[in-house]
Amino acid sequence: MATWKEQFKDKLITMDEAAWKIDSGDSLFVGETVAIPYNFLNALYKRNGEIKDITIMYNFSTGFYDMLFDPESKKSFRLMSWFTGPLDRASGQMDILEFHSAPYEFFIKETMDVYNANTMVIEICPPDEEGYANVAILSAPYFKSFYNYPKQFTKKIAIINNQQHPAQGADDVIKVKADWFDYLVEDNHEISFVPESGPTPVDQQIGNLVMEYIHDGDTIQIGKGGLGEQITKSLHSKKHMKVFAEILGDSMIDLAASGAIDRITTAGCYGSPAIYDFTGTSPLVETRDLGEMIDPYTIGLQDNMVAINSTFMVDLLGQACSEAQGLNQYSSVGGQFGYMYGATRSKGGRSFLCLRSTYTNKDGKLCSNIVPWLPEKCIVTAPKYLSMYIVSEYGVADVYLKTNKDRIRALIKIVHPDFQAEIKEQIISTGMIKAEDF
Repeated sequence: MATWKEQFKDKLITMDEAAWKIDSGDSLFVGETVAIPYNFLNALYKRNGEIKDITIMYNFSTGFYDMLFDPESKKSFRLMSWFTGPLDRASGQMDILEFHSAPYEFFIKETMDVYNANTMVIEICPPDEEGYANVAILSAPYFKSFYNYPKQFTKKIAIINNQQHPAQGADDVIKVKADWFDYLVEDNHEISFVPESGPTPVDQQIGNLVMEYIHDGDTIQIGKGGLGEQITKSLHSKKHMKVFAEILGDSMIDLAASGAIDRITTAGCYGSPAIYDFTGTSPLVETRDLGEMIDPYTIGLQDNMVAINSTFMVDLLGQACSEAQGLNQYSSVGGQFGYMYGATRSKGGRSFLCLRSTYTNKDGKLCSNIVPWLPEKCIVTAPKYLSMYIVSEYGVADVYLKTNKDRIRALIKIVHPDFQAEIKEQIISTGMIKAEDF
């Protein structure tokens, strides 16, 4: 019987050879963020026009690759991303990449079925002496589900990169026999990343309001962006906190060093190389399957679950547009829906949907982000019945399990003062509430 090293050698091919393993009509899953094999995608792009109907699915690109910004790539390739980062957003605006609408709860198997995924190409760490490879921090979130994927991938290609950061967790989540893959490619290179934005003064105001509702011992999920960074920094004063979140950011490193955190459970991380080192080495961290981390049922099993996320616009009933500005895609559903729903199932659970009270439109006019009704051409991310606390820099509105009139009264109070009278008059004009109800 051949040893794993002999099998490894037999399966080892070049990057160009890997690209020639793809046939017209194939549907590929190629990982997420730093684990996307960008060099493979560039090798595959050399075949543009020669092969056809290739679907390429991934989650949030952090590196450039040729087909992402070339309209000619549509001759052969259909690109789609589950979460929209800056590069994906720009490609989508060029009508090249397609934005996906599914929340992370359906990221793994369901969407693979819809698009008939038959090929996996992901980056992993080099195998150890026994032939087991750590699937890396940003492949671990979904690998267990894909390993047990009932339809199975007919082609499995691993790009082995010694610069990938190993994940921590149970062996059945983070490790795989290298010979499980059909083809292996060695390609050592630095991982790519997109720097995170820091908090704004408005983020700081909102963060201070939310902190009044967070207690020692709570379990926290924090969305990405400046507000998330602000909340994480503010948690340094707390004790015995737990983090249960689909993704970690750079500020988690200092939070862990402060002693405020007892345990961190996550499906991955995003930020500078430092957060990948931290997630792969800190004894506080356990990496779990994304399907588990994003499941509202699992989230609901965490006592005192506090979910903190951002949105762009809400109406006076609490419906929220969190992924797009009008019809212009900015991010995606991600884990927001799952954590908002999970918080409603948690004993002592709380969810916070945070937004700036105003924005400036393209004509330089100041407008309210809290509106009497959502304007035409808006994408609703969170239904009104999931909203618990909605927060602007002007206050916190508790709308959970409230009547429409109670929701309206609570949300009017956190509207920017310059717009309160106008919006109040507009909602009264609908007949949903009367002036004397205020």
